[in-house]
Amino acid sequence: MSKIDPEIAAFRRHMADVSRDFPPFETLPPETARRLAAQGRATLPNLPTPGVIMSEGKMESVSPPMKYRIYRPAGKITGVLFYLHGGGWTIFGVDTHDRLTRAYADQGNLLVIAFDYALAPEHIFPTALHQITDAISTLVKDLAGDIGPLPLFLGGDSAGANLSLATALALRDTRALKLNGLLLSYGVYDSRCENASFDAYSGPDYMLTRDEMVFFWKRYIPEASSRTNPQAHLLSADLHALPPCFLIIAECDVLSDESHAIGHQLQEHGNDVTARVYKGATHSFLEALDMAALARTAIKDQLEWIASNS
Repeated sequence: MSKIDPEIAAFRRHMADVSRDFPPFETLPPETARRLAAQGRATLPNLPTPGVIMSEGKMESVSPPMKYRIYRPAGKITGVLFYLHGGGWTIFGVDTHDRLTRAYADQGNLLVIAFDYALAPEHIFPTALHQITDAISTLVKDLAGDIGPLPLFLGGDSAGANLSLATALALRDTRALKLNGLLLSYGVYDSRCENASFDAYSGPDYMLTRDEMVFFWKRYIPEASSRTNPQAHLLSADLHALPPCFLIIAECDVLSDESHAIGHQLQEHGNDVTARVYKGATHSFLEALDMAALARTAIKDQLEWIASNS
């Protein structure tokens, strides 16, 4: 079993320390769990990005209405990144991922639009998927003056990667718009939670466990028989005719096997796929961008890939 990168291990220890007195999230009301999760993430270092201007909006035309944030870089905008945060479809939001989305805007000269999509269990599958798909189509029209002919990218981490790929499939089928690429970071693609990486990395050292992932799936899709729906269990989806994909795979992650599997299936369906394994990385390691060189390297790789596909 590989050794965790020392700076990523320090990130994991920090998160364990600040959440040591938190009750298990599955025992808490959803709003309480979200508040504590945000409280923990707020203790992470936060390097300034003074050139980035953030504004907020709310889309009343989608169901349910959805808040979003727009991050504008100081330099000339070279592309648009729609971003979907992780958190097992149940916790986290634009606040917990603010550091990451600011970094994408600042370092990549991207107009980043981060969605505060509907969370489970109040809003179960496919509510968020429909909400996000409608929001992207609407914003591309509403922000035509800003977006114009700029290349469009969609991405997310963990559950956000799942929603990104599912949204790309929906946009492909409706021909609503053309995406230039998908940014998929340590995503969720298999509802079974049964493979070798779950056996190897479902422990206290690795940021995400099998029990947590099973809990998230139950919250997102309460009916067990519905969890094989190809819009959620993406390993069973028809993956043809998708935009180029960049997959970040954290080596020491319960989800690493399904990331490899979805990468192979995307390639078998004829898509352009770049998949990179980050040795010594755990789940959620991009959140350590202000603590770990490995996270900064991964973000740099993503932004270089976006530039090459713009």
